[in-house]
Amino acid sequence: MAMLMIVVNLGFYMLPFDYRGLGDYAIAGVFALTAIATATIIVPVPYIPVVMHLAQQTTRPVDLMLIAVAAGLGSVVGETSGYLVGRAGRGAVADTRMARWVAVQMVHPVRSFVTLFALSAPPNPLFDVAGMAAGAFNVPYWRFATAVFAGRCVRMAGIIVVGLYVAI
Repeated sequence: MAMLMIVVNLGFYMLPFDYRGLGDYAIAGVFALTAIATATIIVPVPYIPVVMHLAQQTTRPVDLMLIAVAAGLGSVVGETSGYLVGRAGRGAVADTRMARWVAVQMVHPVRSFVTLFALSAPPNPLFDVAGMAAGAFNVPYWRFATAVFAGRCVRMAGIIVVGLYVAI
């Protein structure tokens, strides 16, 4: 699955598309694309090459920040689905020693924020599980959303930097 995602992302990166024709709607498109991409688990939606291309084609430096913020907000919207699944299925969590440890981590304000931030910043598939755990163990939504937003802004800033310096 990881290899498929890499191939799909590289394939989309190689496609020539001029985002400048979309104007400011391109940033709204990044919001929508990242919301869809992070809400789906099975179908790989290639948002990384779109963010990279958009960063390469922007003419205003402030747009780079807007791209990162729009993509971060879109990610929060998308990841809310996993959080809500955890909220709905909290009774399905087994009463094990590990589950109790995770519950303690998620209830503690600083540890839950740091855990969610650390798992949302790098591109990894583990965040879906963390989002469900946050919902299952009653992490307040505002803390979940803030941690995810901060982590995803860091992720998108990294993607933007790579996009600016890696041009094919």
